[in-house]
Amino acid sequence: MTKEEFLKAFDSKDRDFEMFSKAGNKKAQTITRQLIKKVFGSKRITKEELLELAGQKLAKAYKDERYSEILDTEPPYHIKHYVKKALGFVGYDFGDIDIESRVWDYTK
Repeated sequence: MTKEEFLKAFDSKDRDFEMFSKAGNKKAQTITRQLIKKVFGSKRITKEELLELAGQKLAKAYKDERYSEILDTEPPYHIKHYVKKALGFVGYDFGDIDIESRVWDYTK
């Protein structure tokens, strides 16, 4: 499987991130796809860079009242699941990642 096939498989169906609405699930899927694309980029990414980007994306969604549940228990769990699959696919071993660890830096 190539990176393109991985993304195509990810995009091939609507994922359930356990958000309150279809629009919320779509937003979580979009954020996840953006993080996966960063992992698949031609430039190597560090764990810190990934966590910073995740924090920025999640904080932006959180500040929008339509998606404020993005930081509930389940959505970050699902986002982390797919991002970790992508990390493993390209050979990164970041161990456990706290996908929401930098969010509060960007909610001010």
